[in-house]
Amino acid sequence: MNLLKTYQRTSIKRGWTRVDLLLMLYDRAIGEIESCEIAAEAGDQALYCKHELALRKTIMTIHAGLKPDEDEVAFNIARLLHFVMVQFDAKDYATGKKLLGQIRDGFAQIADQANEMERQGTIPALPETDTFESIA
Repeated sequence: MNLLKTYQRTSIKRGWTRVDLLLMLYDRAIGEIESCEIAAEAGDQALYCKHELALRKTIMTIHAGLKPDEDEVAFNIARLLHFVMVQFDAKDYATGKKLLGQIRDGFAQIADQANEMERQGTIPALPETDTFESIA
């Protein structure tokens, strides 16, 4: 098990930037909503619960990287993430996917600029050790 954890840590740290990781998290959240929708339509409660848990973990991971007390954009993204989860609980999967997709697309549009700022040191690079730190 220790080898697996080492591999997972090094595979994420090598070559990944903050915006790359953020885009991957949004892609995962969108995919998990889609999987929940498919499982719900199929009536597969076990599969639905599996993907629901993965979605909630992913949304919480994104949220944990925000600093809403320090930045208005982060505050508004936190509000949107909350709204996505409210809509998810109401089984409105389309709205959740749409909102997450729009936020993701916004970050994708500035990815090159964010990566350059990270290379120049304007934005700190991802930490080399496991820490709890804001990524967005």
